[in-house]
Amino acid sequence: MKHKLLLTLISFLANFIMAGFASQFGMLIEPIAQCFHADVSTIAFIFSLLNGGALVGTILAFFLIDIIGIKRITLLSYTLIVVCTLMLYFTNSLIVLDICMSLIGLCGGVGLCIAGTIVVSIWQNRVQSTMLVVQDATFNIAGVIFPLITTYALTHSLSWASSYLTVGLIAVLTLVIILVTNFDLMIASKEVEKQNNNQKSEWNFGILSAGIGLFLAMLALYTFLTWAPLFVSQKFTISFEDAGNIITQYWAAALIGALVSTAIVSRVKIHHFFITIILLAFVITIAIVNTQDLNHISYFTYGYGFVCSALYNSFVAYGVTFVKNASSKNVSFILVSGSAGAMFSPAISSLFQEYFGTQIIMNAIPVFYAVIIVMLVISQLLKRKNNLK
Repeated sequence: MKHKLLLTLISFLANFIMAGFASQFGMLIEPIAQCFHADVSTIAFIFSLLNGGALVGTILAFFLIDIIGIKRITLLSYTLIVVCTLMLYFTNSLIVLDICMSLIGLCGGVGLCIAGTIVVSIWQNRVQSTMLVVQDATFNIAGVIFPLITTYALTHSLSWASSYLTVGLIAVLTLVIILVTNFDLMIASKEVEKQNNNQKSEWNFGILSAGIGLFLAMLALYTFLTWAPLFVSQKFTISFEDAGNIITQYWAAALIGALVSTAIVSRVKIHHFFITIILLAFVITIAIVNTQDLNHISYFTYGYGFVCSALYNSFVAYGVTFVKNASSKNVSFILVSGSAGAMFSPAISSLFQEYFGTQIIMNAIPVFYAVIIVMLVISQLLKRKNNLK
C-alpha cells in the first residue's frame, strides 16, 4: 500500500509540474517578448513547442516505457526538466528557449502519460474516476500557485523565469520520491494489461467524439489562457499586469471546482456531470467575450474556471463509458487528442491573432464548445439506439 500511495503521489506531481509550466504563459508572453526583443506572436508560438513536446512525449512514452523501463524513463524525464529549468533562468538566447521549452514539454508529456497509466493501472471502478478528477485538482492547484509567483516576480522586477525555477524545485522533489518508490506494482499491472490487449480494442463514435471533443476543449481553453490577459487589457484599456489577474482568477476557481467535482463525481453518473459542465462552459465563454463591463469579467472567469476544473480527465472518464473493456489504446487516444489541442492552440491562435485581432480568436472559444455539444448529443443518441437493439 505504501508504494501504491507513492506511485499515486508521483502521478499527482506529474500534473502539478506540467501545470506549473503551462498555466502561466499567458502572463509571460509580453515580459518574454520584451526580454528577447521579439513580438508577442513569435513568443506565443514558442509555447506551442511546450505543448507540442507534450504531445510527442505522450505518444513516445508508450514505446519508451517498454524499452527503457518505467522507473528509468521517469527519472530521466524529470532530470531533464530540472536541467532545462535552470537553462531557462540563465539563457539570453531564443534558440535555447525554444530547445528548453520543447524538451520540458516532451518530458512533461512522458510524465503525464505515466501519471494516467498509473491511475488506470492501480485503481479501478469509481475510485479510478475519482483519482482522475483529483489529478485535475493538482493541475489546478499549480494553476493557482504559480501565477501568483509570476505576479510577484513581475511586480518586483525579478526574472520572468523565477516561477519556472520554482517548478524545477518541485521536479527535484519528484526525483527523490521516484528514487524511493518501488515500481514493481506497475510492472505487474502492465503484464496483465498485455494479456488484456490481446483482445481487440473497441472503437465507436462515443469514444472517438471524446477524443475529438477533448482536442477542441483544449484548443478553447489554451486560447483563453494565452490571450485573455491581452484581450482584457486592450478591451478595457488597463495595464497588462492588472489584466493578468484573470489567469489567477481562473485557476483559483478551478481549484475550488476540482475539489467540488471530486465530491460530485463520486456520487453522480459521469455523463450527467460531464454534459452539464460543457453546457455551462459554452454559456460562460459567450458571456466573457461579449460583456462590456470589466467587473463582470472577473465573475465570468471564476465561473469558467469552476466548470472547467475537471475537464481533461472528465473526457477520459466519459469516453471509456462507451466501451465494455477500456484498453490503454482507448485512454491513449483521448490523452493524445488533448495534448494535440493544447499543442496547436498557441500556434493557431497566434496566426489568427496576427491577421484578425484578439477579439476574433476569443469569439472562437464558445464555437468550439458548441461543436462539442453537438457531438455529445449525437453520441448519446447513438448509445441509446444501440441499447434498444
